[in-house]
Amino acid sequence: MDALQVEQRIRSILGKILGADLRSVDRDAHIMEDLGADSWQYLEFRNDLETAFRITVPDSEVDRLSTLRSCAALVSELLVPQSPGGQSADDRGGWQRKGNWRGGTCVGTDGALYTDLEIGMAMTGRNHLAESPLMKFVGELRWNHISDFTGIPSRKLCDETGERLYATFFYVETRFPRETPLAAFGENDRFTVVSTLKSFGNSILDGYHFFYPAGWPEERKVPLLNGKQALEMGIPYVRTSNIFVKMLQGASWLKKSRPAHKGMDDIPRLAEVPDSYAKIKQADGDDRFRPPPEGYTCLTPETAKVEYAIEPDRDLNGVGLLYFANYPMILDIAERRCLREKTLLPLSEEMIDLRTLCHRESGYLGNAHQSDSIEVWIDVWMENPFLTGHPTPEMSPVRLFLNYRMFRRSDGRKILVSTAEKVVFGKTLEEAGLLEALERLAATSRSSG
Repeated sequence: MDALQVEQRIRSILGKILGADLRSVDRDAHIMEDLGADSWQYLEFRNDLETAFRITVPDSEVDRLSTLRSCAALVSELLVPQSPGGQSADDRGGWQRKGNWRGGTCVGTDGALYTDLEIGMAMTGRNHLAESPLMKFVGELRWNHISDFTGIPSRKLCDETGERLYATFFYVETRFPRETPLAAFGENDRFTVVSTLKSFGNSILDGYHFFYPAGWPEERKVPLLNGKQALEMGIPYVRTSNIFVKMLQGASWLKKSRPAHKGMDDIPRLAEVPDSYAKIKQADGDDRFRPPPEGYTCLTPETAKVEYAIEPDRDLNGVGLLYFANYPMILDIAERRCLREKTLLPLSEEMIDLRTLCHRESGYLGNAHQSDSIEVWIDVWMENPFLTGHPTPEMSPVRLFLNYRMFRRSDGRKILVSTAEKVVFGKTLEEAGLLEALERLAATSRSSG
């Protein structure tokens, strides 16, 4: 392949990522500054170049991808003939490992991680199984899964320059059936958790954690393809997506990178960037993952704002980052104050204690230094049976829909977008004393609509 063919192919690869025709673009145009690529698209560009040309772009040479001219020169330097018997990571087929159980965990020959879980007191909150401890558990599963492939402990994960890398979470979805939310499970309840893991370019990871009842037959506890299949089976799941980063100036400045360990090539491959990336980009622009369903009444005509001071001894992890599993706890703390003081229908402490999660999507957009503080913006809706046409309004559950944004106060940067559906578990609207107020709000909504 001559130099002109290399450059033409590079233009085609980048044009597909950017959705633009780059055939006449200047060779010295900067991919980010002039062509508008963001850091994720830059990462995707690197991966697609490596796949298309069967090369490996060293971390030390990544800056040479910034223009078409320098990129073409780098690719030409890295191009080497494929040996007749050579095989890429994608050609080697499935990997095989013994499915030996150790400490309640097993990695099967299918690459999935199988874990026995019994809910202990440490995983509970005010109302049985709690979200933040659950996130700590699935975070540990993800790091253990990575370590099994790489063959090294998480603390030794590094890039080719030897700098420590951290598999930070950028997207998390937690979904439990509406009839059996988190609070339906409590101390000593048991699951078999089946975790999947896939990789895009050794830079982005994506996978699911499926929570099967421990008593189910073993042949039914299988790695599913997606959350939709889990919902059809009535199985709770958590989906998590990671990007590898290193800290340049503490938690406020994180740079994307990728591990240099050969075992990363054994992780099953993704042909495209996982759709979780597009989800968080859309949510960032919309300030939410989705709007409330029809028939919900807004309880915050003006967005509620709650300040939160970071507690280093509670909120940070061992590498100095605001721990991803603590973001939901911070949201819960702010949400409690909002529901008690800042809505049209304030809830009692008893009702607030009984709320539990059914579904949450979160996009992690940044982090914060321990000296910083946070502002949480919350919009709250409640399902209104007088708007949905429920046949027996007094028996309706207390369902909440919430959109959150989290900002660090030092520079106003948005660091989280989240959307959640919750229920006050085990209480009806009548028992909560909310029925008459919701009827009045429904009448007001009809008259103004």
